[in-house]
Amino acid sequence: MQNAPLSADIRAYETVALFGRLLETSVNRVLRQQFDITWEEYAFLSALHRSPHQFLHMTEMATALGFSRSRMSRAVARQELRGRVTRSACPRDARATHAAVTVRGTALLDRISDTYETAVRTGFTRLSISVEQVEQLVKQLEPLSDLRLRPESTNTCARRRFPAAPPSSR
Repeated sequence: MQNAPLSADIRAYETVALFGRLLETSVNRVLRQQFDITWEEYAFLSALHRSPHQFLHMTEMATALGFSRSRMSRAVARQELRGRVTRSACPRDARATHAAVTVRGTALLDRISDTYETAVRTGFTRLSISVEQVEQLVKQLEPLSDLRLRPESTNTCARRRFPAAPPSSR
């Protein structure tokens, strides 16, 4: 078999995948050592915390983070045992389950935030990625992944579960 050069799309995929794994491994090491939490557990706690009502459907959260439903379920179960999240049935869809961040989970996020940011920055430094290159990566990849919009709940449960205050009579 002749060694044909890899196409640009294969090279791009392999480069991005390897880069992501190296960075995740670096950040994971720090989070595990200091807080006994994985990056994926931090990611979903953070997504829950940032959501408008601090809860999301499990499937919605898995989709937002690019996790399989079983991976998401295992991660939530571990954090539920530690009191960082709760699960409850969706009041509007019996097939769906909500996950919500607890006070304990929010407190952990507050303690982790500076360490997480430093771990990410250190990971980039170890990979010899400059601030300018990070900015360029974000500029190129963020529109493709649309990550900023995904953690927000688009289902009607949020509106039903947390109704707006009734209009005041003047």
